[in-house]
Amino acid sequence: MKQRPLGAIAMVLIALVGAACGTGAPSASPTPAAATYAEYETAFCAAFTSLIIAVGNPDAGTPSVLSKSLDDAVTAGDAAAAESVAATITRELESGRQEAALAGGWEPGKSTTVAIDHVLVAFEAEIAAKVAGAKHAAGEVDPQTAFEKAGGVEAWSALVGGVGTLAVPADASPKPCPAFSGTP
Repeated sequence: MKQRPLGAIAMVLIALVGAACGTGAPSASPTPAAATYAEYETAFCAAFTSLIIAVGNPDAGTPSVLSKSLDDAVTAGDAAAAESVAATITRELESGRQEAALAGGWEPGKSTTVAIDHVLVAFEAEIAAKVAGAKHAAGEVDPQTAFEKAGGVEAWSALVGGVGTLAVPADASPKPCPAFSGTP
């Protein structure tokens, strides 16, 4: 007779442990890729905004607050501060890459989303090179060289050319992306 209550208690404990090991909350549904121009435009603008927040305006050569902080840390030789700021910049660049991936669902804009993704990756390489410089790491690479070796120059040209020639559907109402003027 004692085995039956112990078995029931064991089953309850297993159920409780199983429930406790679960996520505890429903997992977030992934955001679907852009299917329309409006969805593309929103996600693409968010990706470009991440670029401006992370590194500044590449066309104008104006740094963001974050990239200026990173440059200051590198100049001061403060590797810990450089790593901290670089981590924030990289998270922002990765956020932009996620937005670019979403925008890439709208097929006519695919080439621009691939280009901005490559630009963001190239800036990640530049940021990593800056941190290596702050650490005086062996084999450190000039940040601009790292950007160029990662294909940043070609990707930027493809991005600018692609955005300039993107056909907007006749039924669309394009909205200006503030980031295009260098404002996040």
